[in-house]
Amino acid sequence: MLYALVDGVKRQPIAKGERTACRECGGVLTSVIPSKNVRHWRHKAGDCDCWSESEGPWHLGWKEEFPEECREIGLFDDVAGEWHRADVLCGRNTPQATVLELQHSSISEQERIEREVFYRQRHRMFWLVHLHDERSFAGTNFRLSLGLSSRSVTVDGRTFEIVYFASRSSQFIEKWKRSSAYVFFDYDGHIFFLAGEALSKKLNGGQPLEEGYFAYSRISRSEFIRAVHKFA
Repeated sequence: MLYALVDGVKRQPIAKGERTACRECGGVLTSVIPSKNVRHWRHKAGDCDCWSESEGPWHLGWKEEFPEECREIGLFDDVAGEWHRADVLCGRNTPQATVLELQHSSISEQERIEREVFYRQRHRMFWLVHLHDERSFAGTNFRLSLGLSSRSVTVDGRTFEIVYFASRSSQFIEKWKRSSAYVFFDYDGHIFFLAGEALSKKLNGGQPLEEGYFAYSRISRSEFIRAVHKFA
C-alpha cells in the first residue's frame, strides 16, 4: 500500500525504519524505501487485503490525479469477513459513489468477477487496465489491433471502432468484454473505453461481436478523470 496514517496524516513513508498501524486491520506497517520503485508500506504479518498487488509509478501517478481522501479506501466485506482497499473511491457514502481499480498486472477472470461483485454492491465501478509488454505482449497486440481495418459505429453521440484483437489468443480481450463494470485501457498514455457485451450488441445490430472482435472509443485523460468524479 502506498499510503498510511502517521500521526493523523495520510502519506507515503519518508524514511527507513518508520512504523505505523494499518487503519483497516490494525496490523503493523513498516516503511519500504526502494532505490528504484516507489516508496510504500508493508504489512509485517501479511497484507489484510488478499487482492493487493505490487504497485509502481503507474499506480502512484494515477492515484495522485485524485484527492488524497479518495485514495486507498478500505471497505469491509461482511460476508467474507475481510478488508479490501479500493485504489480510488470518489463520492464515498453517496448514492453515486465510484470505485476505480487500477490494474497493471494480469488478473484471473475469477478474481475480476469477485472484485466486481463486491465493489458493485454499493458503487459504480471502473477498471483502468494498463496495457504494456512487461510480462506479456498485451500492449503490442493492442497497438497492432488499432492499425487494422475497422468499421465505425456511432451510438448516443460517441463513435466506436470495431476491430479484431491482433493475437493468436482472444482470451485477454474476451475476459474484459465480459466485465460487468466499465473498462478502460491505458495504452501509451492514451485512454480507450472498451464496449462491454451489452453495448457491443447495440453497436453490432443486436448481435454479439464475433470472438476476438472488440469495440473501443478513444477518450482524453481529462475526460476519463471527469467521468470518475462525475457524481462525487
